[in-house]
Amino acid sequence: MKIGIALGAGSAKGLAHIGVLQVLEENGIKPDVVTGTSMGSVIGGAYASGINLWELERIALSIKKENMKKLLPRQLSLRGMVSNEGVREFLEGLLGDRKIEELPLRFGCVAADIYTGEEVRLVRGPMVDAILASSAIPGFFPVVEYEGRFLADGGLVNPIPVSLARSLGADFVIGVNVIAREKKEMDHSQEDEDDENFVDRMKKALRRLLEGEEVAPPNMLTVFLSAIDIMEEQIVLSKLRLHPPDVFIHIDTSDFSSKEYYRAGELIEVGRRVTQKIVNYVKYLIDTYRS
Repeated sequence: MKIGIALGAGSAKGLAHIGVLQVLEENGIKPDVVTGTSMGSVIGGAYASGINLWELERIALSIKKENMKKLLPRQLSLRGMVSNEGVREFLEGLLGDRKIEELPLRFGCVAADIYTGEEVRLVRGPMVDAILASSAIPGFFPVVEYEGRFLADGGLVNPIPVSLARSLGADFVIGVNVIAREKKEMDHSQEDEDDENFVDRMKKALRRLLEGEEVAPPNMLTVFLSAIDIMEEQIVLSKLRLHPPDVFIHIDTSDFSSKEYYRAGELIEVGRRVTQKIVNYVKYLIDTYRS
């Protein structure tokens, strides 16, 4: 029997996947097939490449709030608010020039064809390009050209790719969801930006977003990313009805925002805590399936 795990989208919240995988591995549950969407493709791709989970945790914990400033663009572009070059450099340092078909575990990730709206399953070719495509938040990061198609974030079409795990040979699939909208009380303070031009206001809003500082009423970028979260929640519900996993692990990340990568330690611990509560049940289900 082949075990698969499908790691869902969720931006920074996807760091909780590290804690989930750690607890499963500590209890002898190691998947043969790994699939992921967006941040799930980053964590899943690293894991499928053979990178030790505790090394992956160390890397995640090294992300500091000031690191987000490196994503700030020198000038705004119509291709995307933020360049993906910094992300590409990070992924190349982590994964090198690995190809999906050469990994020790079966791996695949999902992206969306921005022109046709089709789900595109990336199961071969350069790892870095595939993960960049799967995690290209539309409008925020530029789309990625991959084998003649222009691809954006897979969360638009399949936030938790259970169906892909089954198509890659998994008999028993564990689906992990980290999408939960942030709980946030309204702050009625607002900066006076009336005298600034549009580009200056956009740069200031982007800086606040990446540095974790927001004002309310919410700026355009906050509304944009919240809309993505709302959309992905609804897609998750519809996809799970069509392609239910054998085990569904839901990590409540509503106390976190999608950009708080610098809270990696807390997110990993949330993933660990939830999985520890149900891991014996997961083992029971796997044993029952095998028998």
